[in-house]
Parts: sequence; C-alpha cells; structure tokens
Amino acid sequence: MEKSQNKLLRQQYKSLRDSLSDTDRREQSRAIKDKFLALLESDFKGANIFLCFYPFGSEVDLIPIYESLLSTGKELYFPISDVKNHVLSFMKINDLTKDFKQGAYGIMEPIPDHGKLPDINQIQSDSVVAITPGLVFDKACNRMGYGAGFYDRFFSSYPNLIKVGVGFDIQIVEALDVQEHDVPMDYIITNKSVLKGA
Repeated sequence: MEKSQNKLLRQQYKSLRDSLSDTDRREQSRAIKDKFLALLESDFKGANIFLCFYPFGSEVDLIPIYESLLSTGKELYFPISDVKNHVLSFMKINDLTKDFKQGAYGIMEPIPDHGKLPDINQIQSDSVVAITPGLVFDKACNRMGYGAGFYDRFFSSYPNLIKVGVGFDIQIVEALDVQEHDVPMDYIITNKSVLKGA
C-alpha cells in the first residue's frame, strides 16, 4: 500500500510540475538561481566541488547556475547511472555543451574524459555541494526522488557533503512519510524560499 501511495504522489507532483508554462518555469528557475548564488556568497563560501545533475523534462533549468560556477573556477561533476545496480558515479566536465551524451533514461550524462570524482569522504565537509533532483520535498527538508534510490544510496556512502535539493515551490508539501533509508537534504531551494535542515 505504501509503495502505491508513493507512486501516486510521484505521479501527482510530476504532473503538477509538467503543468508549469515555459514562461513560469523560466522565471522560477531564474529565482532559484538567484537564491543559490546568494548562498554561494554565504553558506557555500568554502565549496569548490559541485555534484550536479543535468535538467531533464520539466525540472528546474540549472544550466545558468552551472555556467556561473564554471566561470568562477569551480569543479563540476555530473552522474552516470548504473541502472542495473542503481549506483551513481560522478565524472568531471569542463564544457556544458561538449562534454555530454545521452545516457540512461534519456538524460544527458558526462563523457568520462576529464576524470572521476575524488574520494569526497577525505575532503573537508563544506567543500562539496551536491545539487540534488527530486519530485517532492517537505518543510523538514525531506526529499522524494524518482523511486530508484540512486541518490539515497550515494549519500549513505558519502555523508561528508552539503546536500541541496532544488525544486519549484509547488513541489513542497507539509510533511512526507519518510523511511529509514531516506536521506534528508541540508537545504531546499525553491523560487520562493530557502529551507534549512536540522
């Protein structure tokens, strides 16, 4: 029952996100970018490594954030999905137009030419920011992803980073029914607010 309820919730919020007009998505994505870049000057000031995801479908357009990060010399890594084992491996990119090819689920993935992510468990905790997709978030910074568990597995193995969920304000609910394996975010950024975890 619980799984079917979660599936229903995912479908509901994906449809809600899909219903945003191109103009609304563009404007709200710009507001999210402004909030993220403001945090870069305060809470994320020590961060040099950013784990990113390539926006797909009706997700927040994060490309302008990535362009800004690259222009200031930050290191950007994008995931390759091992669909069989539900595992993510992150690869460095230097160019947002040339360093990608279509990968699992039709999502753009990095061409692994520029090196793998270093062992971030050995790096200072405020140096790495993981920009994280999700379908639904709640006010306590919990996240519901797409159901395959890629990110929860990754975060369980690499807890030593700042986890930032990004989504539109319509993707926020009061409270999600979280399970033991669900990893909460440290921040959630929407077009209207910045939520901080405990």
